[in-house]
Amino acid sequence: MKIVRASDITAKAADPAKWSGPVWQANILTSATDGLRSNRFVCAPGHRSNWHIHEGEQALVILEGRGLIAWEGLETAEILKPGDWVHVSPGTPHWHGAVPDDTFVHLAVTATGGTLWRGPVDDETYRRSLPSDLGGEATGT
Repeated sequence: MKIVRASDITAKAADPAKWSGPVWQANILTSATDGLRSNRFVCAPGHRSNWHIHEGEQALVILEGRGLIAWEGLETAEILKPGDWVHVSPGTPHWHGAVPDDTFVHLAVTATGGTLWRGPVDDETYRRSLPSDLGGEATGT
């Protein structure tokens, strides 16, 4: 059994090879055996992860602000708000991050396995994936 106290959680800049910045990451639970782990991410407006794939299941829990998630084959990113949960199936290429005008805070809880990192989501791809009410070109999912 392990308890992690909020007062013991510290954040650092997220790896710029995996995230556009500024993004801050707090490692809350870690596993030495690729088992359950969790992280809290704070993304500044407009910043996001690179494309990536999880080998195991992942749940995202939205805590504050508004964010986006997009996966391969989806034209328009989905908007995420506090209280929303996302189940990410293993093997699904996706990215997530903040909307252009709000900070996005979420927990990522990963069951098992590693993360396979792909290239960045360039500014043009990000802009095109925005829902039209956020200034994007995309009009549907």
